Amino acid sequence: MPEQPLTLDAVLTDEAVLSTYRRMFAALARDSGAVVDDPALVDIAETLFAAFAEAGEEWLTHEQMRFACRAYPTDQFDNRLRVLKGLGAIREVFPKPNQLRYRASFTSVVGLMFIRRMMDDGGQSEMHRLLALEDLNVADPRTTMEEARQSAVNLTRAFRLWALELITLTMGTIEELREQAPKLWGTEEIARRAQGLHGTILTRWPELDRVCTDLRAAIYAYSDASRRAAGRLADSAGTTRNLTLLPTETWRTFAQTASRERLAAVLDGFVFDAPAPWHDPAAIARAVDEAPRPAPAQPTP
Repeated sequence: MPEQPLTLDAVLTDEAVLSTYRRMFAALARDSGAVVDDPALVDIAETLFAAFAEAGEEWLTHEQMRFACRAYPTDQFDNRLRVLKGLGAIREVFPKPNQLRYRASFTSVVGLMFIRRMMDDGGQSEMHRLLALEDLNVADPRTTMEEARQSAVNLTRAFRLWALELITLTMGTIEELREQAPKLWGTEEIARRAQGLHGTILTRWPELDRVCTDLRAAIYAYSDASRRAAGRLADSAGTTRNLTLLPTETWRTFAQTASRERLAAVLDGFVFDAPAPWHDPAAIARAVDEAPRPAPAQPTP
């Protein structure tokens, strides 16, 4: 296909989209092309946005921003301010030289709220909101069949990827599964909402039966994977109610990865008996010989 001529409108549209993305995820940027690797850097961004909200229409000067972030080292503050300004999360009140006051981007604040929710529950709350919005959209008389098709395709992709992630977690270490446990919260409610949405789409647009079949299969795969992951998580807890007792896998992983000094520090104070048989071998052999044996099953006449 021949390339479409690049117009000014197209360039401006693309730049507007990119600008929104930059401001939305500016709190996670280490520089203009990389994400942060220190949670404190995200905290600085959140502290700055809170200070801007308190300041109101007066906005903030550089000195006031530094005072709000006085608990953080100067080099970290300077880095965050430079990145946030570079990505448009913090901008001059008026674009003129020697600007003294700055304002915060609403998009960046919303982006940080979204990020915090994702960090708290791994996306569960966002999935609930998404399903609620999609349910309203497909019930709207103005919604077209093509819009409903795209909604079903997007949800199918999301549930397939979610199911694959849960399967991977179930087959991985119990420590990683425990860390990702929030992804198992409310899975039955999510599946129920998704099935209701599937039913609405199929009822209004029977022509989308193939797309709905794919969505239904993805929902079932997600439900099955979430039940397996929850089952393994429950099995790892054992029958004891003493929550200070760690599962065997955790101890095994720690013993394999810990340094000699850390392992010695954990085991310090434990008394281990020298290897010795608890019973006489003859007594064990006699007990085995005298143990009752189940009678063979009789064939049905």
